[in-house]
Amino acid sequence: MHFMEEGSGQEEIELDQNQDLYRILIETSRELICLHDPEGIYLYVNPIIETLTGFKPEELLGRNPYDFIHPDDRERILKDSHNPAKEGRPTVATQYRFLKKNGDYVWFQTLTQPISNKEGKVTHLNTTSRDVTDQVQLTESLQQEKKFSSIMAELAKVGAWESNLETGTLYWSSEIYKILERDPSLGIDRDTVYQKYSYPEDLEKLKENNLRVYQKGEMYSVEHRMVTETGRVIWVRTQGKPAYSDGRIVGVYGAMQDITLSKLVEEEIRVSEKKFSEAFHSSGNGIILLDKNGLFLELNQSFAKMLGYEPDELLFKSFQDVTYPEDLNVGAEAFRKIIVGERDSAQFAKRYIHKKGHIVWVFITGVAVRKDSGELMFIVSQIQDISRKRILENILREKNARLRSVGNHLKERISQLEEFNQIVSHNMRSPIGNISTLVKFLEEAETEEERLEYMDYLKTTSDQLLTTLNEIVEVIKIRQSPKVVSEEISFESIFSRVKAMFLGQILEYEAEIIADFSKSPSIVYPQVYLESIFLNLLSNSLKYRSESPHPVIRFKTYWSHGNHILEVQDNGLGIDLNKHGDQIFKLHKRFHRNTEGRGLGLFMTKNQIESLGGEIHVESSPGQGTKFTIHLSKANEFNI
Repeated sequence: MHFMEEGSGQEEIELDQNQDLYRILIETSRELICLHDPEGIYLYVNPIIETLTGFKPEELLGRNPYDFIHPDDRERILKDSHNPAKEGRPTVATQYRFLKKNGDYVWFQTLTQPISNKEGKVTHLNTTSRDVTDQVQLTESLQQEKKFSSIMAELAKVGAWESNLETGTLYWSSEIYKILERDPSLGIDRDTVYQKYSYPEDLEKLKENNLRVYQKGEMYSVEHRMVTETGRVIWVRTQGKPAYSDGRIVGVYGAMQDITLSKLVEEEIRVSEKKFSEAFHSSGNGIILLDKNGLFLELNQSFAKMLGYEPDELLFKSFQDVTYPEDLNVGAEAFRKIIVGERDSAQFAKRYIHKKGHIVWVFITGVAVRKDSGELMFIVSQIQDISRKRILENILREKNARLRSVGNHLKERISQLEEFNQIVSHNMRSPIGNISTLVKFLEEAETEEERLEYMDYLKTTSDQLLTTLNEIVEVIKIRQSPKVVSEEISFESIFSRVKAMFLGQILEYEAEIIADFSKSPSIVYPQVYLESIFLNLLSNSLKYRSESPHPVIRFKTYWSHGNHILEVQDNGLGIDLNKHGDQIFKLHKRFHRNTEGRGLGLFMTKNQIESLGGEIHVESSPGQGTKFTIHLSKANEFNI
């Protein structure tokens, strides 16, 4: 008995020690060890739970694990682990997500073991779990990387290959099978690649590159053609690199990319560039490429020739450098709007300066070329020389102006003919009637004294008639002599001679004569006409002078809008143009009764000026003097 009692006490001591040891092992374990009832309710949870989830063990006791398992994982856990364990069947480790106290999830890998009583009934469940979050995330990353690699390979049409020299085997990735439209289940070998899929004309190039890798260890990258299973010819870029083992080359590995599309695009670009280049350089119109600063990026021979330069000379200039100064702002606003993207094209006409200095009229059509982002790359401008067109337009305008001028002259001539008719009917009818009457009286005279008296009357009347006839003939001669000889003459020399003719009157009247011909010192004109114009205008100003202040008469010449102007101004009596404006250049018209004159000077002057295509205008008012403005060379404006 004693021994039995002694033996029984020793076993209890050993059992207690073992239980303490198991408790220590469980409570210090880095794995989560739990005890559950058959429904899964927590009966025991070791302390590591706080490190793994943030919950204290007592917070889980009596709780159902399904309250913490991610909803998407519950059905799988129940089916693959919980139910088999409840039935006493073996289970496998299962991965699922477990809710942490902070709301995040941790990945657990759990093995569930059933605990049965002597009768074989499952009374408890034991679970052992470990944190596999890092492994799951790594696996997901690897899977994602594999997925991305597969997608990128498919999108880029890039496949991997490897050739083993020792075994003679060849490996293709799935993408290469797709590229060459071959069934992957058939496999592949080197001879098939060379004989079936390599384009005959590119085969040697491919073999040479592979041979250099084998013999010299040189990497290569080569573009070549291949023939797919369906007979399509495609372009690929193949790269090869030596594979080493113990310092010796044992194979070659690399990549193959389908570049058929890029080759087609490249060919289209090449053809497009060729077409553009041919159109650019062979065009009869000028074509230029400008950057956003207006500098020439490129220009064709036609544009350079248009401005008299060599192409290389203009590449160092901007379009502003060859623009006519007055046209620098022409098109500037349109150019600015193209730069900032408000518009994509513009059309306008402007002037350039030829290398030799003359003006070149052009019509410009500019179009913006932009990147997909909208950023301006350059502006393509087509330049059309319209100088001849402009000249023809000017000629047409000038011809029209001349036609209008001719029409006006015709009207004036008709008016003058009507005036001549009136002069003849008025100024000649009375003297001729007098002569007829006097002749009759002369015939009927009874004494010598009467005859002498009628002879005197007859002589006076005939003198008046002769004077009128001479005046009319003089005017007709002016109008009918447009080809009177013109020569280049100095205004100063003609005026000095005319001024000398009136020296006595100038001194007598204390007249101040001011002449300024500096702005236009000479003119091509009939000397006799210019002298007559000066004479009549000076005589007119002296004749119709005012008594106070002393007479001041100004003569000056200048250019205005292509017209050669002579301007004569005095401070004399002036004329009331409201009353006499339409009569001032008429024959025998006088406006001051206390002065001498026949009313012929201004009439003759107007006819002389207009016979050469010029014009004369007058500005005057009583007591304020008179100003004559004479367009001497107006007709020359239309000479072509």
